[in-house]
Order: sequence, then C-alpha cells, then structure tokens
Amino acid sequence: MDDDSSFIGRSLRQTGDLLLGGARKQVDDYKSKFEGLRGVYDGVLSRLLISAEAKEFDLEFIDRFFGKRELTFAGIDGTILKQDVFDLVIFFAGAYSAHGSIKIGDKGEANLSYEENYLERGFGVSSVLPVYINEVPSIDQTLLVRAEDGSPDESVTFSDAYVIDNSAFADYLMGLSEFYLAYWLLSGENPVDILLLDRVFSSEVASFYAETSDFRVNLDHECGLIGYKMGGRPFNKSEWVYARKLLGNLRLGTPAPRGEYLLPRVIAELLADETMGLTREQLYDRLSLTGDSGRARLDKELEQGIRGSRDAEGIIVRKGKEFVIKPQYRDIRQRIESLVREVCGRMFSNDPKVSYEERFKVGGKWITTNDLSFLSLMSLYLAIEKAWQNKTLLIGVAKDTSARDLKRQVLPVLNYVGRFKGTLGGPGHDTPDTDRMILQWVSLQERDKLAVPWASVEYDTAFKTIVPHLEREPNLVSGARRNQISLEKTFLKAYFQLCQAASEPKLRSNVLLYDRLVYEGYDDQTEKMVSLKHDYENRPDSPEQVDVIFYQGQDNPIQRFIVRLFEMMTSRSIPELFGHLKPLYVADKVAKYHYNQFRGMIESTGTWLLNRPDLREFLFYLGTFRERRSSIEQSRRLS
Repeated sequence: MDDDSSFIGRSLRQTGDLLLGGARKQVDDYKSKFEGLRGVYDGVLSRLLISAEAKEFDLEFIDRFFGKRELTFAGIDGTILKQDVFDLVIFFAGAYSAHGSIKIGDKGEANLSYEENYLERGFGVSSVLPVYINEVPSIDQTLLVRAEDGSPDESVTFSDAYVIDNSAFADYLMGLSEFYLAYWLLSGENPVDILLLDRVFSSEVASFYAETSDFRVNLDHECGLIGYKMGGRPFNKSEWVYARKLLGNLRLGTPAPRGEYLLPRVIAELLADETMGLTREQLYDRLSLTGDSGRARLDKELEQGIRGSRDAEGIIVRKGKEFVIKPQYRDIRQRIESLVREVCGRMFSNDPKVSYEERFKVGGKWITTNDLSFLSLMSLYLAIEKAWQNKTLLIGVAKDTSARDLKRQVLPVLNYVGRFKGTLGGPGHDTPDTDRMILQWVSLQERDKLAVPWASVEYDTAFKTIVPHLEREPNLVSGARRNQISLEKTFLKAYFQLCQAASEPKLRSNVLLYDRLVYEGYDDQTEKMVSLKHDYENRPDSPEQVDVIFYQGQDNPIQRFIVRLFEMMTSRSIPELFGHLKPLYVADKVAKYHYNQFRGMIESTGTWLLNRPDLREFLFYLGTFRERRSSIEQSRRLS
C-alpha cells in the first residue's frame, strides 16, 4: 500500500511536517530576536563587560587576601543513580573532589599543577539506600499530593513507574553530599584556599530556605530529624525554625535589619553579645534604626521573638530592660554543627558495618527529603562560615544557565532609580530571553572589540529578587515575589567567557556564570554600594534601605584574580574542557567513574538474584509485569 494512502504513512508525513515547520519557526524567531541586539554593545554592554588584559596575578591582593603565594584548590561535583530492582528502588548519590595547587612567582607569574592520582588520593562521600517502592512516598515529600489545607492527600496512589520516574530523593542526597563535602574540606586542619562547586550558591540557599519553611513543612510528621538527641537534648522544632535564619556576617552588616531579616539580625546581635543583654536603645543604635516606624518595627519583632511562632517557642526573654537569648538556644550554632557532623557522618560513613537503616533512620524515623534540604542548607551555612574564617575563596560555577536577571531585574531596576542608563532591548525590540544567549551573540558579533577572557561586572545576587516599584512610585523598589528581597551583601554574580579557537576567532567558548561569597574589606565599601529604597509595608513615605553591591566603574581585585585563575584552568586542546574549568571537569569524571562502578554492582546484583534457584519462584511473582515483558522481549531479540 502506498505511503500517501496508508494511515502510518500519512501520520509520519504529518508529524514530520509539523516538526520541520515548528523548528523553522523557532529559528526564524530567534534570528529576529538577535537583530534586536544590534548596537547594544556600544550602547550598554561596553560599560558592563571587562576584558582581562593582565597575564600576571596581583601580588598585593594575593598577599593581603591569602597571606601566602602557594595556594591549594579543589573542585567538587556529584553524581546520582536511581534504579529499580524487582520491588526495590535503589538510590545512590555521592560527591567527589579533584585537587591541585598554584604557585605564584615574584613577578605575578604562576604555575598550576594537579593531583594526578585522582581516584586514590581524592576525597569523596557517597551513600546508598535500597527501599521498597511502596515506602518511597514516605521519605520523598516531593511526591506528596496535598489537600487544600496543606495536609497529604492519602487517597492519591501512584503507579510504580510514576514513583521511580519522579522521585527526587537521590537528587536531594547528591546536593547534600556536595555541600557536606565542601564543609568537610573547609573545616579540617589544612582547608583549601580556593573551592569550586558546580552549583549556584545564591539559588541553592533561596531554594532550600523556602523548602524548609515551617509554613510548607509539617515538622511533626514529615521530618525525621525532629527529636534526634544530641548531648542528651532532643533537636526540636524551634531549633529547626531559627537555624534557617542564621546566615549572615555582622562585620558585613548582614543580615540587614530590614524586612523579614529584622528578627534574625536581632537574634544574631544577641547571640554575639557577651554582656548581660541589650536594651531597646542599644539595639536601636546597633541597627541604626531611626524614626518612629523603624523603632515600632523593632518593638514588634522583639515581641515576636519573645512570643514565638506556630512551630517555634520564643527564643528571646526579657530581663528587666535587657533582652537576651534563652539559655537553651545560646549554643544553637554549635548544636547545628554537631547535628550535621553526626547525621551526615553516619549517612556517608565508610564503615561497611553501618547498615542502611542506621544511615537513613534517626530514632526509628526515616530521614526525608525535607531533612535532606535542611541538612543541605545547614552544611552550606557552615561552609560559608568556614570560608569567611579561613579566607577561602568560595566560588560556584554554572555550565548551563537560563538566568534572565541581568535583562529582567538588574538593568531595569538600575535604570528606574537612575543609577545606570541603558537596557538590553527597549520597547519594540524583542531580544533573546536568557542573559547567556544575549552575551554569547554579542561576544561573537563584537569579537574585535571584546577580547577573551572577559567577564561582566559583578553584581549582588539580591538583584534577582528586586523589581521597580509595583505602583511605579519614583525611586522606590519592590520585592519580586511577595514583596520580599533576598539577603544582600552575601553573594556576587558575574558572567564570563574564557577562550576562542586559535584557528577560528568566531569559535568562542560558552558563556558561563559564577557566583562567589562576599568578603569583608573588599566588597563592602560605600562606593561599591547602590542604596535602594524598598517599600516593604506599603508605606512609600517610610521605605527601608537595601544596600546592594554593584561593581560598575569600580576596581575589583577579587574578580581579576578569579578570571585569571579560570583562564589558567581551561584548555583549548581538550574539546570537553573548552571554556570550562579542569578541577570541575576532573571531579565530574571521578563522579562518573563511581557512577559506572555502582551501576555495574546493581546490575550484577539483579543477575545474581535471577540465577538463584531457591529464589526463582519468589522473584517471578515479585517482579513487575513490565520487567517480565522486557526480559522476554530482550531474550527474543538476542535469540
């Protein structure tokens, strides 16, 4: 029968036409969007993109920041595997590091070397959990379907295939392994000087912070950590609630005394106070609160700290005129570090005698994805604190990104408050949606003007949550979601491009992004700040000040060091490494090695079980219909 008259022929032809037409339409649309970028480099981006001209390191910066000229570095990457074997789902996750050192000479020249025996001398943490499919929804809260009141809807059931395909437990476990390994590398006797992760720290903090909120999580029923005993005292809901708020550095003025961070700042001040407590007047002075509205807000937050919230008792007590932290919470930071060390140390233990139940249960309760989120957040907080203490340069790098904040938040906000003039496409100009595509196209078109390596000026990641005032009040800004602005003066972000092919200048590496930690004495000067007025309580006459970092027009020795280091860590001769960083590339290869080894173990285990005569009948009924059918079909193909 002819294709034109057969059902299969017509169907295939129609599908092919739709596919080709859709692809052609998308290509044409993108071409037109790129046309909207013509002239944007000269008009806007020439002020925001900086080529790295110097080939030597800045010795003054290195001596001041690190205090030595032989530096160690490490890159961390992770891997996951989830696979079903009969009625079990096996979750495996791990994180592994690659190490090296850089020696800097008296003229700023440098020599980079890598630890060659990666598998033998590297560091890594991993764990495996085999669990019955029907038990997965009890440990993976991402699978829950919730009723209108937020409680789990018990009437909803899932197919085995749905549970296996959609479970995120292994993903959460991998994230925890990476952050725990980062904390471990920074807390030893010889912490690394430069630590690279294949993560965007600001996004991870925001995500885990939201996921562990007591408004989203039922701490009584959906968290295994609640009740875990440390030093004879159970870890309680109040410690969970307040520990989430403990990210900050008082020397940098963070968390800022504004918005939802006012109470966390008060708690941080009281925890740091070594006297008998602080009075209202002392807190007014320390937090630079002026005016009746600011003081009224502080009084309200103090009452909240005394009263507590729905899942947390009060953490503050008043003694006469002074406010102090309750005695049982003064060691909250030490208890959180003990929690991370004990629970994660057991979860990722190298001791084969530690069973999977001992690793993933506390007090008889399963550790859930909510617990993994909390432990990840706490591990990241601890790593950040260690990086500040040790003067470790902590950098997160993203290979693939769909970020749009430069186009959608940073420049519109700066234009609105008069700090910068120019946007990436004005009215009537439809441009690509992502910052990466815009910068990559501009770099290609303006390659004669923009030499590689280059980077954009660094800007505060708090910009990602700021928009021009929702009611268009002049010189005011709003929070992008629920009028909240994320923590400022904590992370800085920049895009960068490292190299081009020697034989073809048009062939340039991908545009990537990094975010890094903010450091006291380098990033906190007044001239590097943009002061924004946030209408937090719908009171435009009494806005709160938000000081965000924006490096346009300012010297940035940390970024110069980073871009020069990145340039040394990339390669034009290795295709997979073109424009990327070797420490992360090697860590990825080590992670893939462990993935393949463990996958082979799982497949061998399944084969071993199938060939056990005493289990053959049992396994016939234990296996699913899909598995049985797949096995028969595979045997038929091979016969």
